[in-house]
Amino acid sequence: MPNLLQIDALREKYAVRNNVLQKEIKLLSENFKRSTYEIKNLFAVSGTNDTLVRYFESQQSANVVLLFIDITGFSLKCKSLTNNQLSLYLDDYYDRVITSIYRHGGEIEKIIGDGIICIFGQPFLSDSKSDLFIKADSCAKDVVIELKGSDKEVKIALHDGDVMYYKNKTENYPEYTMIGKPLTELFRLEGVSENNSINYYHVSQYDGMACCQEGVYKYSQSIIHSYWNKSGIVQVELKGVDWTFIKRFSCTYKT
Repeated sequence: MPNLLQIDALREKYAVRNNVLQKEIKLLSENFKRSTYEIKNLFAVSGTNDTLVRYFESQQSANVVLLFIDITGFSLKCKSLTNNQLSLYLDDYYDRVITSIYRHGGEIEKIIGDGIICIFGQPFLSDSKSDLFIKADSCAKDVVIELKGSDKEVKIALHDGDVMYYKNKTENYPEYTMIGKPLTELFRLEGVSENNSINYYHVSQYDGMACCQEGVYKYSQSIIHSYWNKSGIVQVELKGVDWTFIKRFSCTYKT
């Protein structure tokens, strides 16, 4: 990912607040099988912003913040649901989570059942790294608060690093596969994440930011307030990851 057809479809349904326009997504998608040189010329001739081309076709590295959001205990919660009930359950979940992601300027990288990976960074956002963390943090808090106390409570892994968008020429649909070590680290972190928490590696810049300090936070779309508590260092065993310690920033209640 990102899968351009998926992004285009989601943008038809949800309001998006980032730098990439739908016409740019469509232009790149429609010309996916052309060479990088041809695509660059098409964007130049049409006067279209070439940021997507630089990152997706020229494979410029992007330093991004990532969230991996998924429902805690999904298999147990859904084992007795019929296919129709499961579809309605996920539809409600997607509407609530994806709306928040787009409201804060993020973009969908991948949807795997109840798992949603989203990006805060280039080519979709050109903010400073600190501001990307703030937007990802606000999104994560809103998602946790929105779903806390429901049958769709979530756990969220937050991570950052340099990634690259690799053009997958073997596929029959326009997809640029995100590659890089941060993706492996994000997946491993998700595996040890806990409910109603933003889980992150203890070495993360996020740990020292004001938005990651204990206290009361306001849900950005309503008068709901929540209290967040930070754990100490937690030792974990993760394969293929340089770190063995994480922290958890947990929502203990909302009013």
